[in-house]
Amino acid sequence: MRNLAIKVIDRLFLVAYGAASPSEEEWANYLAMVERHGIERTMQIIVTDGGEPTSAQRRRLNDLLAGRFVPVAVVSPSATVRETVTALSWFNRKIKAFPPSGLREAIAYLEIPTNRVDLIEKELRKLQAELRRAAPPGRP
Repeated sequence: MRNLAIKVIDRLFLVAYGAASPSEEEWANYLAMVERHGIERTMQIIVTDGGEPTSAQRRRLNDLLAGRFVPVAVVSPSATVRETVTALSWFNRKIKAFPPSGLREAIAYLEIPTNRVDLIEKELRKLQAELRRAAPPGRP
């Protein structure tokens, strides 16, 4: 089952998590993609149904950051995810959490031009739908 879907538009990573943590393979591929693009040249908007990196995956992410700050907006209904974002902010001061109703606020936080909002919303919905199609029957 897939738990992570990604699309890159210019330097913006659109990332969707399902309800579970990404697999080790998904996480390794994600980090490799970020590294190939150049971490200091990226920004990310992440939507999640509750899935988040494991503690080991977060350590590898912090190792990749190596003290650099990357603008990241995380949109989730999960209080646990928002707590994780707070912990990650100790290593990346440019990460911020938003509730599901705050997607446009999250996009504004990343200083993305307003003429891109509709495209970003559409692409994030596609990523989420892709993950839901991959979920086993009976799972959201």
